[in-house]
Amino acid sequence: MKMYDVVIIGTGPAGYTAALYSARYRLDTLLVGMMPGGMISEAPDVCNFPSYDNINGMDLAMKMEEQVRSLDVEVVYDSVENVQGVNNDFTVKAGMGEYKARKVILATGQERRRLHLEREKELTGKGVSYCATCDAAFYRDKTVGVIGGGNAALAAALLLSRYADGVMIFYRREQFTRPEPIRILEVEQEVKIKTVFGVNIAKLLGQDRLRGVELDDGNTYDLDGLFVEIGSTPNSQLARNMGVDVTEEGYIAADTFRRTNIHGIYAAGDVIASPLKQAVTAAGQGAEAADSAYQDIQREKVTGAGKDE
Repeated sequence: MKMYDVVIIGTGPAGYTAALYSARYRLDTLLVGMMPGGMISEAPDVCNFPSYDNINGMDLAMKMEEQVRSLDVEVVYDSVENVQGVNNDFTVKAGMGEYKARKVILATGQERRRLHLEREKELTGKGVSYCATCDAAFYRDKTVGVIGGGNAALAAALLLSRYADGVMIFYRREQFTRPEPIRILEVEQEVKIKTVFGVNIAKLLGQDRLRGVELDDGNTYDLDGLFVEIGSTPNSQLARNMGVDVTEEGYIAADTFRRTNIHGIYAAGDVIASPLKQAVTAAGQGAEAADSAYQDIQREKVTGAGKDE
């Protein structure tokens, strides 16, 4: 079985960038993931990634893939089921095969929690969004809603208030208890933001795009956009199965060099504990992980495989 220098698991911005840097370091590299781009492929427009004023998320993902393939990186679309072994001798088990690796970079990302409402998928990118940072500017002079009651939901509402004429927060509890007090105060003082407590969204309204929402109390609200901020779930189960340390929130614990507690295993992107979950930060972390893998390989050629400094 062929031995790769690096196997990267995850085909989002972190995985693609890790592959790019790994290949430029002349490491034999394999990239394995479920789909091009990960979560970014769902974005109808990406306006905050350097080099493009506006680009469709899937188009951006395909450009990333094209770049890594031009450097002779092998890309396989498959589900990784398990990783076993020790430093310089890992076996990556996927649905369609097994791969040997000296180093493994985990860039498995996270998944946005969904409302699981009828037509939610069809209206995603047509009024339904999961990223205020990405899409707020599209709703200038519009009326939008935010569902959720944590720090992320309130931060999204405050950001949206800079663009939209009005922002409605829909929260299932009777008051905010999870956000920081200063964040609650900021929301309460922003005249553009109104909060409806004790409700859930029961139905999304609109055919060609979102036109409003119906709540479980029977009330309806006309909206141009709805931002779903009910949390995300990091895809860290693979890491857990390997014995990689994760935080209480489920994110992989990695140091500033993107090394985990297991020698030879690195992590980058939305799956690690970092404050900003964006394509640009994920890409930077992927570069750091690849650099650490390269530095470790070079050091081990001198000190002996698998030995620490």
